[in-house]
Amino acid sequence: MKFELFIVFVILTLLLSCNSGNEKNVTADVEIEDTVFESPSTASGDSALYIRNKSLLWQIDSKGFKLQKPKVPGIDTMSAKNIIQLINTNYDSIHLDYVKTSHDTIYVHIPHSEMLTQRIGSTGAEIYMASATWSLTELKGVKYVNYDFQEGDHASPGVYSRNNFKNFQ
Repeated sequence: MKFELFIVFVILTLLLSCNSGNEKNVTADVEIEDTVFESPSTASGDSALYIRNKSLLWQIDSKGFKLQKPKVPGIDTMSAKNIIQLINTNYDSIHLDYVKTSHDTIYVHIPHSEMLTQRIGSTGAEIYMASATWSLTELKGVKYVNYDFQEGDHASPGVYSRNNFKNFQ
């Protein structure tokens, strides 16, 4: 869990520093609440800081491991590319690319999936997939997310829906 929180911090830092400014800032009118916490000491004795970005995405509550609705309304009015940009901002070490939307399915690709499939553990991967799936299925008419990435120990590509994450409800 400690490592997963550190990864979230690293991902957020990278995404926030890589914003080219060419795309619309979907949160320009929304005040985003970032809270910095000191995490418990790591195995090496060092402590790390991480940021939990409370934004427009569906998130997993770290205490009860339950899905939480976005605190700020508006995700249901956003485009697929804007939701993916938010996902990438919140999980900056896992980059998600939009491929297409067809009927009731959105197709996405994770070009470098090692962080998701090998490094953040099964729980971290499931949290990411749950948050991304619930957020992307906020799109009008979208019920399924087709993930394309190289399979690993902790995550598998395929078609996911909200029903795949009932354990977080």
